[in-house]
Amino acid sequence: MPRPYSSQVRHRALSLVLESQKSARQVARDIGCSFDTVHRWLREYRQQDIPPSDKTSFVPVNVIDNPNHSAEIVLPNGIAIRLTDVSQGSLAELVHALASSC
Repeated sequence: MPRPYSSQVRHRALSLVLESQKSARQVARDIGCSFDTVHRWLREYRQQDIPPSDKTSFVPVNVIDNPNHSAEIVLPNGIAIRLTDVSQGSLAELVHALASSC
C-alpha cells in the first residue's frame, strides 16, 4: 500500500520540479519517496482542468524569417532545446509538436 504524503509535501515536490532546476528523480530522493510517486503527482497536476494562464507563461518573441539564425529555449526543468532553423515554419512545427505532447 502506498505511503500517504501530506498535501504540503505534494505541493512542495511539484513546486520543486516545476519551478527549479531539479528533476523529478532528484526531488523524489530529496523528499524520500519513489520517482513513480512524484511522476504520478506531476501527471495528475498536468491533467487538471486549470486555465492555461495559471499553468503556463508565455514570453513574446519577435521572429525574423531567416534560417541562418539559431535559438535556444530553456525549459523550467533545465532541458534546453536548440534550434538551428528559426524560420516561422519550423517554430510553428515545434509549437504544434509541444502542444500535441501536453
